[in-house]
Amino acid sequence: PASMNAKQGRRERRRNVDGPTYLLGNGMQATVIPGPPLGPGIETSSPEVVLAALGRFDLDMSWQTAGPTVVPMLPRWRAYPSETGDRVSVTLPPGIEVGFGLDLGPAVAFVVGEQVSRWGIDRVELVAAALTNVRRRAQRMRPRDVVQATIAGVPMRIVQTGEGVASALLLVADALPRLIGSDPQLLLAPMRDVLITLPPDVDPDFAAWLAVDFASADPNGLDVGLFPFEGGRVVRELIGGGAPPERSAAGLMH
Repeated sequence: PASMNAKQGRRERRRNVDGPTYLLGNGMQATVIPGPPLGPGIETSSPEVVLAALGRFDLDMSWQTAGPTVVPMLPRWRAYPSETGDRVSVTLPPGIEVGFGLDLGPAVAFVVGEQVSRWGIDRVELVAAALTNVRRRAQRMRPRDVVQATIAGVPMRIVQTGEGVASALLLVADALPRLIGSDPQLLLAPMRDVLITLPPDVDPDFAAWLAVDFASADPNGLDVGLFPFEGGRVVRELIGGGAPPERSAAGLMH
């Protein structure tokens, strides 16, 4: 799903954005901001499909309705093209600042402080619901669907849930062994629904390049670093930058 910044015209005034603005049937205004070109193999929903999903969004939905759709939103590699309001964010183990979104299918609506107050919940309940939803969605993925790949001679596995939460598996380490085993390995999450496992002794510069190469191909690519996974735990570890070579990772994969 593609993230889109949609704002209520009666509550917020948009600024520093450049693109056509549409008034939706639910009273919201949505500005379609052209993004960078998509990388190889990257697909996104059309603006028409996204606008239709946003137009069906119930601004006054109850927590009972919203709770099952809440998902964690990990930090993006690119800055958002416009303001995203009073977004709720918390830092969760293994040390990632996480926002939250309501999954609308082809779009994501950020959770803001006003909504949390209206729902009558606290951040603990919001986090619990989001992580429960990640576990529930990941449970529907079969271990045999994990893709085996090699890039520049480095073996790896790629987890894609098909439900936009592979990256958020970093937040629920207990859900990982069923999909990738318990052996020591390193984890990258360069896209919302991509989690890559690497050998524990991989060259950090290669891992840094791989993260940037994948993330830069996706307008919503992520920037969350490299994480050792060992003993059933995900441990925080930052990686340095690596200059991307002339060929992309997609072109080196086989």
